[in-house]
Amino acid sequence: MNVVILGGGITGLAAAHALIAEHTTGDAPPTQVTLVEATSRWGGTVHTLRVDGFLVEAGPDAFLLHRPEALALCREVGLGDRVVGVPPQHRRAYVVRRGHLMPLPEGLFLAVPTRLRPLMATPLLSWRGKVRMALDVLIPPRRANGDESVAHFVRRRLGEEALRWLAGPLMAGIHAADPEHLSLLATFPQLADLERRHGSLIRGALASRRQAGARRRGPGSSPFATLAGGLGELIGALVARLEAAPTCRLLLGRPAQAVLRADSGYRVVLANGEILSADAVIAATPAHVTARLVADMAPELACALERIRYTSSAVISLAFRQEELPPLPAGSGFLVPREEGLTMTGCTWSSNKFPGRAPEGFVLWRAFAGGDGRPALPEDDHLVAQVVNELRALLGPLPRPHLALVHRWTRARPLYDVGHLDLVARIEALCPPRFLVAGSAYRGGGLPACIRAGTHAAERALAGRAHPQEEIL
Repeated sequence: MNVVILGGGITGLAAAHALIAEHTTGDAPPTQVTLVEATSRWGGTVHTLRVDGFLVEAGPDAFLLHRPEALALCREVGLGDRVVGVPPQHRRAYVVRRGHLMPLPEGLFLAVPTRLRPLMATPLLSWRGKVRMALDVLIPPRRANGDESVAHFVRRRLGEEALRWLAGPLMAGIHAADPEHLSLLATFPQLADLERRHGSLIRGALASRRQAGARRRGPGSSPFATLAGGLGELIGALVARLEAAPTCRLLLGRPAQAVLRADSGYRVVLANGEILSADAVIAATPAHVTARLVADMAPELACALERIRYTSSAVISLAFRQEELPPLPAGSGFLVPREEGLTMTGCTWSSNKFPGRAPEGFVLWRAFAGGDGRPALPEDDHLVAQVVNELRALLGPLPRPHLALVHRWTRARPLYDVGHLDLVARIEALCPPRFLVAGSAYRGGGLPACIRAGTHAAERALAGRAHPQEEIL
């Protein structure tokens, strides 16, 4: 069986890894795997650089530990001893309100309070806003089962202030999305489940916290982790394994032009004229790229794929000399609500968050800009100047950055609009037999979700080996 995987980001790499790993454990004939990547490097948005002694993450810098896939993959490729978490003294995060950093209340589960005292003490919310949040325990659950926006859900359960100062920055900020359009079921289905099972978010979060107590990794465990040398270590380890596999062929810098049906499978046409034969194809490319590739073969599928909106964003990495900075609170960074009207959507104090990010005597920060409904970003020099000026207004006098790097991600962030999962189900139903879509555009972003998507696509491709005429989606 020949499987062609399009896209060499974490999803495509995970799919290829799962296919070659199956050869060492199964009795079936080995599957021939071809992994095709259009650009000049592997990893997609995972991109770690070493610049003047700084470890710079141009894309994501961590993965959540409550989902097991990323940690399990790190261990599987021999990187288990390289996993590091956020130090306890820097696990606090802040939200900007009226130009000041205010700590997020302790005990939040997403935007849901599980501890009364921190909620009552926080200056982020007015007394009216706090009382409105507490009324969640009295509000009956929604009877309808359909999707709704994160904004509608939070207003309904917790009130407007909770949306503006907690859920908006925390939940919509993760996805660079407008909470008025962001699908609850596609992004935070656990909250809908809490309402359904417990009738109240607060009661449900308290129950979940009690149930999770016995399963915690330790009282001071970090919710986030990364690798000591950056997430690029995982990409490097995966590529090395694939290069060593005799049944795997890696094609870097080879853009695909089209996917066409053939009598016994598919023909994948590359831009250089090469044609790859495949029994199954895994498209781990952005939805709009996949739409272009299948436009001739499956025009209705292409139209459905084009309905997934994307947004653009930028990561601005800034380094400063420690001795030139004003005193800063302990923590991992801060979020900026839309109401503040800043270019920045947030900032991570990277050298606080994880060790080894900056040489002795320096700090490294990562600011973020862009997202759905945000103004277009200026050119790099102007963007850096705007962000540094905003940081000065928030934190005090800052020197000129020792290092300033801008990494732009154009149409790289999929947006999960209300009804997204229904659209995904339609896309999957429109896929021809043994043509599989996978990646952040469909059932969740972040490393764990993408790894799971790639692994699951590989499993389904292999399942089709025994029944080649059956549609497996």
